[in-house]
Amino acid sequence: MNVVLQEPPLLEVIDLKTHFPIREGLLGNTTGHVHAVNGVSFTLGKNETLGLVGESGSGKSTLGKSILRLVEPTSGDVRLQGESIVRLSKKQMFRHRRQAQMVFQDPYSSLNPRIPVGRIVAEAMSVHGLAPAAEIRERVEELFGRVGLRPAQTLCYANEFSGGQRQRIGIARALALNPSLIIADEPVSALDVSVQAQVINLMMDLQQEFGLSYLFIAHDLAVVAQISRRIAVMYLGRLMELADRNELFRNAQHPYTEALLAAIPIANPSKTRAPGKVLQGDIPSPRKLPSGCVFHARCPIAVERCKVEVPEFREIGSGHSVACHLRG
Repeated sequence: MNVVLQEPPLLEVIDLKTHFPIREGLLGNTTGHVHAVNGVSFTLGKNETLGLVGESGSGKSTLGKSILRLVEPTSGDVRLQGESIVRLSKKQMFRHRRQAQMVFQDPYSSLNPRIPVGRIVAEAMSVHGLAPAAEIRERVEELFGRVGLRPAQTLCYANEFSGGQRQRIGIARALALNPSLIIADEPVSALDVSVQAQVINLMMDLQQEFGLSYLFIAHDLAVVAQISRRIAVMYLGRLMELADRNELFRNAQHPYTEALLAAIPIANPSKTRAPGKVLQGDIPSPRKLPSGCVFHARCPIAVERCKVEVPEFREIGSGHSVACHLRG
């Protein structure tokens, strides 16, 4: 009998928490904590794209930065290619930086305006000593061509580019070290709709060419659906639902996911959303989390149990998990 060995995931996030202390008064005493990420677990396979969606303030960007240790997590574990990285020293972490890179949300502020963009892309290769200077220049020009820019533009400064071009430079910078994982933190939210499609198509092409895995963070489910195989829904530091893209759109279980789906614009002006699906109110502050289910104050189906008991994030079907007492 032949045994088929399942390939281990590229990335494992296990009960990850990131809390920021609140300091007040002349002595800076800690009076509380902001619970930005509050017990998140998931896996990401090789050559896979996992979309992460939720409203602003859900903790999506902090989660992405915590995975890369740009923000130090409070507890939990992150395993990259099977190795835990959360307790590594800065020196030990240095070699892991090549495996995982980030594309930032704002293409205007994520590039140094004082140096040519070619040097920005080349900097990481120089720091890691990947090649002599002449070879690095050739590699940078090659990357520029691959993301749809001209090699001659390596000598230009960031202010000479449009928003879409700057994001292409950000993608080239992320590719410079030949990573296996890229965390894209709302990479198209600051771009025009037509440019968004171009950047997403570029990222999909690069994924096939370089065998990349993406954690694609966004607040728009319609955008995430274009590139992701699976989608995770995050609210106030916790995962509410995780499922295959088609399953999520066809059979969403969590009321928050239903509300996000209802917020997707309809191309036909004669059709309208059901009023019961529209989400009411604003997301609470992560400084003082609601008791029980963090979504209960805005949930249209919440019962008394939801106010006092935190729902378990459990699997209800093949690859479909949800954190809700009343669904699944």
